Order: sequence, then structure tokens, then C-alpha cells
Amino acid sequence: MTAGPGSDVLLVMPPVSEAVQFPYLSLPQLTAAWTAQGYRVVCSDLNLEYVTAVLRRQPAAGVRADAPVGDRERPERSGHGGAGQRPVAKEVFRHVSEHYRQTHGRRLLERSRDRTSGFDQEVAIRAMVRYVTQQATQDGWALPGPVPMSRLDDLVLAGSTGWSAHWGAERLDALLNEHRPRVLAFSIPFFSQLVPTLVLCRLLKQRRPGLRIAVGGPTVQMWEKTLRAEVAAARFVDHWCLGHGEDRLREILDGPAAPGLRPPPSERQRGPARAAEAAGLSDGFVLSEQPMPDFGPFDFADYSNQAHQFPYRLTVGCFWGKCTFCSYGNRYYDARAFQQISPEVAATHLVALASRLGITDVAVADENTGLRHLLRVMRAVRERGASLTFRVRARLEPELADPEFCEQLYELGCVQVSAGYETAQQDILDSLRKGQDSRHAELAVRNMTAAGITTNLSFMDGYAHPAAAEGHRDTVEVIQRHAEHMGLDTMQLLVAEPGSHLWESRRRQSGGEYLITNEGLAFAAGRVGGALLDEPATEEARQRLLRMTVEAVPDAERSTRPDLALRPGATGVSAPAAAPVTAGARARPRFGVALDAVKAQWFLVDVVWPRMAVLPPGVERTADGRLTAEDPQARSWLSRMVEKRLLVWEQPGLERAT
Repeated sequence: MTAGPGSDVLLVMPPVSEAVQFPYLSLPQLTAAWTAQGYRVVCSDLNLEYVTAVLRRQPAAGVRADAPVGDRERPERSGHGGAGQRPVAKEVFRHVSEHYRQTHGRRLLERSRDRTSGFDQEVAIRAMVRYVTQQATQDGWALPGPVPMSRLDDLVLAGSTGWSAHWGAERLDALLNEHRPRVLAFSIPFFSQLVPTLVLCRLLKQRRPGLRIAVGGPTVQMWEKTLRAEVAAARFVDHWCLGHGEDRLREILDGPAAPGLRPPPSERQRGPARAAEAAGLSDGFVLSEQPMPDFGPFDFADYSNQAHQFPYRLTVGCFWGKCTFCSYGNRYYDARAFQQISPEVAATHLVALASRLGITDVAVADENTGLRHLLRVMRAVRERGASLTFRVRARLEPELADPEFCEQLYELGCVQVSAGYETAQQDILDSLRKGQDSRHAELAVRNMTAAGITTNLSFMDGYAHPAAAEGHRDTVEVIQRHAEHMGLDTMQLLVAEPGSHLWESRRRQSGGEYLITNEGLAFAAGRVGGALLDEPATEEARQRLLRMTVEAVPDAERSTRPDLALRPGATGVSAPAAAPVTAGARARPRFGVALDAVKAQWFLVDVVWPRMAVLPPGVERTADGRLTAEDPQARSWLSRMVEKRLLVWEQPGLERAT
């Protein structure tokens, strides 16, 4: 059989990232732009495929997936305990959790994509994230912190030998054989994808020395200069794409004056001359002239979003752009490259996409959406006879202190706003050039909630400011006062990213590229950057944030965390049913909780929120995996496990905790 003509580019979203809610917008946006320029584009969301592969991974040879944990053969480890000794808790959790993945991995995947399952979907998504994190860490694909930049080569080498590296290289090899692209391009939005991408580049270059590899995306914009100067593995990349990727493929494949292809609009405006590597953001890119994203290669049913939505961008850059810690905003602001799409163009795209996809909820993917611009777009959508809902990231602008403005936002379709609250300490906000009034911000959250708009807020610590500890206390008090109004987006350490004003200030003071991560606070270490404080002070700030995840939890977040007690007086969430007084009560493990044995001792193990309980005497296991109790003490234990949301009752007339 004669092979077809092949493709021009294989565009890949690499592991490891938490972006599995819907197709990451860079892939459909670049697909549309490059296809419009006459190129043949093939997309692969390898990050999503990695999640599926981890959950479906078969156990190692000699270990049966259906074997009870207590019956598995395994070497004794120091501290695990010999025969007759009680197993160590950490080992118990690890073995039971892995057995649960082997047995229920496919079920977890199905539930994570089932928006009708409510609480079970939330549990499945969190379990999925935990298992991916464990696999990536085991295989050296997760970045430890703190770490000097010079260690990245060691991490790439170590990450090239595990299951993850083997799986990723084999999968890309198959795609390259099938589609025979002229170039392999990686879009790298997050630092957590950097080591896996360099690992895959290394392995593929060993197999295919002539393969041309390009990388781009926000992480490349920030770290390209440092990576090329200090990381030997950077040599496996042929093209580092700075600026807007929509115009880069033509330069890579055909050079600045490609015959037979119509130049993109931005090229027609600026003429043929340009220095590709130095163009940055001032490359003539015009947002309103870009085609609408092409979601054709993606099946939304494969993604785990709890809302049925599609992504879209209304802006590039940030109209404020002054926050000292924001590399993205600083770059665009300093380059005067901020743009907002024409409301008429956006409305035309949004209405067409909603009709084509059968989805009416839009996740605006901007780092910061101007709310007045959003209103203009939503009005244009309504003028076309469509009714869409919008979820956006935005600043807590002074307008939100006006209840009427919030009501107007909601009436035109805005149902969720994610925003950086950062801290309730005004002096710290001012030192960061946040341009936000803490009193207005607090009022804005109340007004949006009253209007029907959900707020998801981000909080920070790790400030090189004398009021840092005081700011932490003030912020905790704000969350506790408004627990029913607030939602939680992230809690993270302040880091200095390349391109930010904070990074430049730090380099003038100290130089060097010693990195800290948000390990323990965010998936795959979260934001990574230069340390602002010494190691003890950084760790102190991390511990304050970890305490916040227990002390200052909004009601919306608390209702999805079985490891936390419900706040007294919280509305909208029913407590688990009290224990029946009669004997013979039956209970079953909640979804995400394993009932398993290690060394003949039976445990309840919550694989999502690491918790365990040992089954006491008097609690009997039935053949179908239920628990029963006759004597009062055992029934009391069952009741406590229901209250802790490890078990749910299966007695007629009793309320279920799920």
C-alpha cells in the first residue's frame, strides 16, 4: 500500500498538566490558524492520553490486579513490620490505593467524565489527579522543589527510563509513523510539562536524528533564554517559537518568503523583514483577524469538566499588566501588545461554535478579561438571538462594588468569575502594584454572590514584606467571614517568573536561577520561579498556606471535601444520617473509599483524601463488600465512619451521605 502525502505538523499538548477539563485552547486555535494558511495539521492531546493510560495501566508482571492486597507477594521493607506486626500506615495506603486503581481505574475515568454523577465526579477527578501525580513522581516527571536550574539535565536523564517515558515515546513514535509530519511541535503552557517534553525530545532524537522539533507556549516565552543557556537537553529542540505561534509555522517550514502561500494578515501589515528569534510580542499579530478555534479533532466527552463548556479567548495580554509577579501581564503591558477582540467578531465565533458543538457555556480562557469588554461581547451575542453563559478570569475591579453592575453581568450570562484576591493586607497589595482595594474586593465578592455569580478566588503568601504574617491572619479572617460567598481557586506561594518585574528585581539583587515550586499546594508543583525568601521563610509561608486549606475553607469547597467537617450553620449541604438504633445496620464504602486487607488486617482507605480507619472487632464484612454490626460499640463505629463520610448507609429510610 502506498503511503499518503503525510502532514506538515504534528501539534502536541504534552504531559503532565491538570488541563484535562476541555481541549487546551492553543491546540484548536493554532490548528485553525495553520489550516487557514494551507498547512496540513494533526493534533494530539498527549496530556489527556497520559491520564487515561495511567488509570488503565496494568500491574507489573507477577502481580494480579484482582488479588487482595494482603495476598500479594512483596519484599519486606525496613519499617514495614514482619509477620504479626501491624503494617505501617504509609505502606498500607500505598498498597490499597494502587489496588483500587488497578481494580477501578476504568470506572474512575468514566465517572470523571460523567457530569450527571455529582459528588462522584468530583471524587473521580480528584482521584485521577492523585494517581497521575503519583505516576509522574515515580517516573521522575514531577519537578521536586526547591531545585537549581542546573539540575534540569539530571531530571531529564532520570525521567527518560521509567514507564512514563516509555509510554510517551512509543505513543509519539506511532503518531509520527502514521502521519509523517515535517515538524513535531509541542505547546507548553505549564512548567510541569517542561521535563517530560525534554525527555520525549531526547528519546525521539535518538530514534529519529532527522526529526525537526519545535516548542512554544507560555513556558517557552518565559524560560527559553535560560534553558538554552544553562540546560544541555535544550539542544534536542530545533526551533524555539517566541511571540504568537499563529505565524511561526510558515517560518519553520518554508522561510520568511514562502512561495505559493498567502502571508497571514500580520505579515502583510509589517512587510517581509523580521528577526524571528527577537520578534517577541511585537510581531504584528492581530487578534480580531484570527479564525475561530477548530475543535474538530477533539471529542469533548473525553474531558472531565463538571460543566459542559468550550474555551474561547477575548483578549491577549492584560490591560492592567502592572502586578509585579505576573510575567504574562508584564510582558504584554511593557511591549504594548495588549489586544481585545472585536465584540462583533467574538459574537460571530461564539454563536457559530455553540451551534456546532451543541454547547452554550463558554470558559473564557484569558488570564484577565476586562469586564466592560465582556459586557460588550455578551450584548453582541444576545443581538444575534443566542443566550450563552460565561465563566471568566478577571480582576476584582471597583465596578464590582456596585451591585447593579454585578446584576447586569449575571443577566447577560456571566455565571462565574475567578479572580486573584491574593491578600487582605492593603500594604502588601500596594507593594505588588496590584491596583486593588481590599475593601472593594471584599464587597465585590458579596455583590457577585448576591447577583448569582460564583466567585473562585486565589490567595498567596511568601511575600518579602514585614506584614506577611499579619496579611495571612487578615486573609483567613476574610475567608471565615464570607465562607458562604467565596469559592477557592488556588493557594500558592509567590514566586518570581522570568519576564516579571519581580524576576528582574531579584536578579539585580542576587542573580542565579534557584527555583522554588508550589509543591503540596498545586498539581505538579504549580507555578515555578525564583525564590524571594530564604529557605526557612519560604517553608514558613508554605505551612501557613497549608493551614489555610483546613482553617479557612469556603463552604463550596468544604462540601466536596469529605476529610473536613461541615461548617456549623453552612447551608445547602446535608449532613450524613445518624446511626440507627437497631442492630443489623448495613453500610458500604463511599465511592473513592477502598475496603481492603493488608496482612490480614482490614482497612477503610480514602484514596482521594488520604485517610484510613482499621475495622474493629464486631464489624462484619458481607460477601458483597458491605459492613454490618450487631453490638452497640460496633454500630457506633459505623456511625462515626458515616459522619466522616467514609461509609454510607444502605438501610431503607436512611439518608445517603453521597
